Amino acid sequence: MALHDLSSGPVRGHLLRMSAFMLVTMVVQTVYGLIDLFWVGRLGRDAVAAVSLGSNLMMATMAVSQVLAVGATALASQAMGRKDMPAVAQLFNQALLIAAIAGLGIGGLFFSLRHGYASALSRDPATIALTAEFLSWFAPAMALQIPVMVLTSALRGVGNMRIATFTQLGTVLLNIVLAPLLIFGWGTGRPLGVGGAALATLLAMLIGSGAMLWHVVRSPVYLARGAGAWKPQPLLWRRMAGIGLPSGLEMALMTAYMAAVMGLLQRFGSAGQAGFGIGMRVLQAGMMPSMALCFAAGAIVGQNLGAQRPDRVRETFWLCLRYAITTAAVFVVLFHIAPHWLIEPFSADPAVIVAGSDFLRLISWNLIGSAVVFACFGMFSGLGDTRPSLISSAVRIGLILLPATWLAQRDGFAPLWIWYLSVAATAVQAALNLWFLRGRLRHLRSDSGPAVAAA
Repeated sequence: MALHDLSSGPVRGHLLRMSAFMLVTMVVQTVYGLIDLFWVGRLGRDAVAAVSLGSNLMMATMAVSQVLAVGATALASQAMGRKDMPAVAQLFNQALLIAAIAGLGIGGLFFSLRHGYASALSRDPATIALTAEFLSWFAPAMALQIPVMVLTSALRGVGNMRIATFTQLGTVLLNIVLAPLLIFGWGTGRPLGVGGAALATLLAMLIGSGAMLWHVVRSPVYLARGAGAWKPQPLLWRRMAGIGLPSGLEMALMTAYMAAVMGLLQRFGSAGQAGFGIGMRVLQAGMMPSMALCFAAGAIVGQNLGAQRPDRVRETFWLCLRYAITTAAVFVVLFHIAPHWLIEPFSADPAVIVAGSDFLRLISWNLIGSAVVFACFGMFSGLGDTRPSLISSAVRIGLILLPATWLAQRDGFAPLWIWYLSVAATAVQAALNLWFLRGRLRHLRSDSGPAVAAA
């Protein structure tokens, strides 16, 4: 089915079905990330640090994508809830158009700044050179990521998870196959090192995005036809960006936060940065169920808001929160009791293993707070107002970086101090999100859909 009505039928069933599709994609993507990290880890700590530094720019790409993707999901889902099919088709056209423009801009910017970025975040000449090499191929891949994310979000808004899931699954599997071939030159005799890892991502993205676009274009449902269908509509762009801008700014803050943490870890050398990079990749596994539930909840909330069903909006939140906390608790236990087992497959360097294990053991407590944050974000995005998430995220980052920067000037400063601050700040962020959402749900009325949709 091309379109799926989420405003009728059991909310639990919709939430589990959509989050299952999301989770499959996330699991495969994370497995790829870990496999890629495994292969890159064979190249040494400098290569791992370089890929970690280069991959941090994906956060900036996601910030731009979030501005458009969150708005696309909200507007598409609310239009679907109102059963306004012309508005749905119009949204798809405009979302693809602006995403393509943004992708070209961000890809060109990152490619041109790759050397300066690497030099700013590393003192090691080898790491700087490898980071620039990695970004030479990874920057175009990030450019493609923006229209892919926006199109995926619009499809999710109308309840269609199949197209995005299957094409992204194929993309990741292709990436898994290509990575070792290009990194080590298996079959070609021309090893490309970290550049090969990035090139594998670019080639897989080209094929995957082409397949997804082909499915959408050949369907009579998604795109408006006619000469004026692709004419820019600034009003719709502003509505889309108005909903997604706070979320994009939140991702931008996260990009700055990751860069700042990498900067604070400079004094501990590439081992500290590599341990942090590996730990973050492993930590993603613990966040996946909460993230999948969050993305599914956003579409369900949007459609039911458009259909003027506030009772189903509230039910979606409580189910999402319950499932997210339960799954997060399982990973907290795993990451706390055996972090070194999860770091060792990706590095044989004792210093990297210690740094990554210390990070993972402490930061595992963040998963409970993050589950609450993700559940609330799913609600805010579906309601079309992500400002509360931005505010709480800014508070969290400030509570970490301000004292961490001060502590870094003191003798005996250690990475563990940053992780302790992160755990405390995430708890504050979760409490703020619940407080903001309580106010929104209290004032939610059956006639609130059109007002939010026009925001």
